[in-house]
Amino acid sequence: MENHLSLETMARLLAGDLSHDELVTQVIPHFLDRCPECRQRYGEVRDLQQEVGHWDERVAVFEGREARELFAALKDLPFDEQLALVLDDEGFQTWGLCQLLLRQSLEAGFEDAAKAINYAELAVKISLHLEETYDPHWVLDLRARAQAHLGNARRVLGEFRSAEKAFREAERFLSKSMTGNEIVRAEVLHLKASFRSAQRLFPEALALVDQALAIYRDHDDSHGSSVSLLKAKILEDGEDLEGAIRILKGLLGELDPEREPLLSAYAWHNLVLCLAAAGRYQEAEPLLPEVREQLTAQGKALNLVRLRWTEGRIALGLGRTAAAEEMFREVQRDFLGRGMGYDGALVSLDLAILYAREHRTSELKRLAAGMAPIFESRDVHREALAALLMFRNACEEERVTVELATELAFQLRRYRQSLP
Repeated sequence: MENHLSLETMARLLAGDLSHDELVTQVIPHFLDRCPECRQRYGEVRDLQQEVGHWDERVAVFEGREARELFAALKDLPFDEQLALVLDDEGFQTWGLCQLLLRQSLEAGFEDAAKAINYAELAVKISLHLEETYDPHWVLDLRARAQAHLGNARRVLGEFRSAEKAFREAERFLSKSMTGNEIVRAEVLHLKASFRSAQRLFPEALALVDQALAIYRDHDDSHGSSVSLLKAKILEDGEDLEGAIRILKGLLGELDPEREPLLSAYAWHNLVLCLAAAGRYQEAEPLLPEVREQLTAQGKALNLVRLRWTEGRIALGLGRTAAAEEMFREVQRDFLGRGMGYDGALVSLDLAILYAREHRTSELKRLAAGMAPIFESRDVHREALAALLMFRNACEEERVTVELATELAFQLRRYRQSLP
């Protein structure tokens, strides 16, 4: 049954006497019901509101479009020139650009932590120049989000002290805001949970992630899926592999790969990782083609390298030593070629475990001799270098055992999760 306007509502509409809420709840739905093209435009406006993160439709439409052009003008410049632009040119001091930079920071964190920090720092600077243009309490929420994203980017790079400071700033801005926007609070909790997990403070990380999940579920917000993915990762890092596998399987039963392709790809990838780590190789192997297809579609080359690494571990677990060795060598070359010394060291230890099982001492010595790029890498810190030096000496002196290589790999993974 069509919901026509009443005579009284029509009279008030023509007289310009309807409130904004009445227009939105009574008049606009009627027009949208009659015109497919207007329905499409309405959907575009709502999508832009979600993308820009602002309640005002005008800000969402005008700044959402403009932000892409502003970001295109920024992204290829050196950081000092980017910073000068956002500080000196008011045209770059917009809500829309700040929001886009936060999204870009989050995406860059998967492959380029330094770029993630740069984007977040630019967003922080912009958020400090928005006082007169927007609602001051909404600006406080945006500042909280910008600081939380900066803390997250610094967490990725291992700068834990400055990450802690950024999260304190985020909480300070939130405490001053009077918007009552629980979704903003959930976002800060989500990012802080990831930080606490990296510090190996797993009980606190799980408490934070559960708070964020509860908020998203209460508001029927789709971000709950990404928080569930983080909870699985926290459990994995805390060595509760079965708990992580349960969450990932449940999440994959809920996700629509068409609507959330990247999240689906990461969930599949993490499931294979957890299954392999739990020694459930027979269960993990059939999933590899699906994961490879999804990651390939997302164009994330580094994730495909990591998947190849997992495939090597599965091959080793199933007794296919030659195939595993080939995959580990391929992955090692790729990591070292990218300057990723830490990951290169970890895959080198997987090779060492393989060689130690077969008592291949000459290959262990060659492995040790080829570790120079790892020791020259900037991302391997002092404690890890000391462990790797001990490993190299053991290789040269033919003292490497499966147990020693396994223990060193375990230590290196823990060092990575607790960088100072």
